[in-house]
Amino acid sequence: MRLAKQGMALLFVLLLSIGTSLSALAAESVTLTLEVQIGSTSALVNGEKTKIEKPYTQNGTVMVPLGVFQRAFGTKSRLEGEDVVRLSYGSKAATFTIGSKTAWVNGSKSALAAAPVMKNGTLMVPLRPVTDMLGAAVKVASGKIVVTLKSDNGIPGQKPVKGDEEGLSGRVGSSYAGWSIDYPENATAELGDNEFSAILGDPDGTYMLQIHVWEEDASVSVPLSDVLEQLEQEALESGETVVDRETFPNAILPYARLITRDLDGLYWEARRYYDQGRVYTLYLGDSLVEDYRELEERAELLDSFRPSFATPGIKTEDLSTIKDGQVSAASSDYGVTLKLPAEWIPTDTGQFEYAAEDGSSLSLQVTSAAAGETLQDWHTLLQSRMDELFVTGKAKPIVSEPLKAAGVDGRLEKLTYQLGTEEYHWNWLVLQQEGYFYILRYSAPAEAYKEQTFRRIIGSLDIDFDTVASSFGKLGQISYLKDKSLNVTKSTTDFQISVPAYWTSIPGSGVQPELRYSLPGGSLSLTLIGEGVEAAAAKAARGYADLKLDDPTMSVEPPQRTLFAGAPAVRLAYTGTDGSPYQAEDIYFRHGNSTYWMHTQLDQAMATPQQLDGIKRALQSFKFLK
Repeated sequence: MRLAKQGMALLFVLLLSIGTSLSALAAESVTLTLEVQIGSTSALVNGEKTKIEKPYTQNGTVMVPLGVFQRAFGTKSRLEGEDVVRLSYGSKAATFTIGSKTAWVNGSKSALAAAPVMKNGTLMVPLRPVTDMLGAAVKVASGKIVVTLKSDNGIPGQKPVKGDEEGLSGRVGSSYAGWSIDYPENATAELGDNEFSAILGDPDGTYMLQIHVWEEDASVSVPLSDVLEQLEQEALESGETVVDRETFPNAILPYARLITRDLDGLYWEARRYYDQGRVYTLYLGDSLVEDYRELEERAELLDSFRPSFATPGIKTEDLSTIKDGQVSAASSDYGVTLKLPAEWIPTDTGQFEYAAEDGSSLSLQVTSAAAGETLQDWHTLLQSRMDELFVTGKAKPIVSEPLKAAGVDGRLEKLTYQLGTEEYHWNWLVLQQEGYFYILRYSAPAEAYKEQTFRRIIGSLDIDFDTVASSFGKLGQISYLKDKSLNVTKSTTDFQISVPAYWTSIPGSGVQPELRYSLPGGSLSLTLIGEGVEAAAAKAARGYADLKLDDPTMSVEPPQRTLFAGAPAVRLAYTGTDGSPYQAEDIYFRHGNSTYWMHTQLDQAMATPQQLDGIKRALQSFKFLK
């Protein structure tokens, strides 16, 4: 559950830039200032003196520490790879790669005179690209640099003063995830990847505290000895060295503790608590600790942790963004913000996509509109593509209605379709602005479908349409709307296959499976297996017999010996019902010293001529390169 450990020195630097979500409460119009001097560790941040890594010049470019921008202006930073750092300020952003002289500033490619570099554990970046991104003014005189920026968000890091409440905000936590902890003076605090994680730290980046929460079976009691083993196993899997381990059964809330040293030589203390079906794990790392016993200096902070939000008599600042059962979500790339049901969480696709346990999901995509293309043209294309995906009688005609959203006129498209005995819904909100279509798609099975939920999301939608127009060029079509005759070819060192372009490639482990594609209502995969062709086919046939015990509708054709890609093969075709009727085919074939298993499956409600032709073309295109 711990955050990735790649480049821990850099991660501590970025802690300076995560900002504090609480500072936004100030909400006052001010002019923010940053004053630095070439070669000096002294800087003025909004009038307050602070120490920083010395700015210097390289190739005529002023290099300054990344973290100083958060302190002065409230920017945020995140890692997007081992060496890629994204600095953002609202909808504005700059992306740097350590060691590279190429950056992206507000969507435009920029050549740098000097590359970002780690210096004494601090990430140094060129000043000018950042101030250009912010839209800040810069004055330089005699080695002194003054940066000014007008802001409506108050001074970063300063909590608002509210009369009698002053001095009472001594804790921070999450009302939604159900925890709180002492809030040290001048500390920063922010949610992590979701509502069930958070990061705390000090302005100097000395220490970092990660808090993670997840649900487990409340009826199961887990001994502390098991909890300790969990922590140790996780540490060893991460390549860390265990330094100390202990359980504390008599603490106010019993917990297990593990102290480790990671691959970067940093010491971490991990604590794990179980309470009423929730697991709370704390990871605290300190960049200054040279002996693990020095972590005792942070014990008071860790001991203050409680698996509850409210503390009588003490004000607790709430990190949770959930209000009235909704959570805010945003795509800075597209300038889109909206509110979603709190139980919807991001998927692992890396795209703007959220899903819930009841089968509901929401996704956002932006595509280019052709010259003269209208919302009616998009509706016509959508209906045409859906006709190609569903057999006659399985999907009703799409219902379209005008709908205003994000301040512009759009359309709501609604499709109802049948898979087996189950009914499903797809809804699209489509907006068109400045040569782009913005498509928000909501899907859900009938028992979870709530049109009012989608309309409520639409009502919360806000879009800065200039973001896409100023940052992107031509964007491709949504995969399921692509022409069914278009192909894309994939080659490996061993083979080549050409599949319909509307299919989606699913990343594999790098070894098995060799190929995985999803298509509407179906899939295609290629996997290496250990048996020979005959043995694998016989094993599959026995497996079908077992499946028939649970699925009496299953029907298997006799094995057929054939050739596939010029290699001897055994083909097995079968049909069955797994939620809804489907048809599938397994082909086992051998090339060189390897046996392959090609599997295709398609829901019969979506077994249209176009879909079947796509599968046929893909199989016929497969060929070995050696």
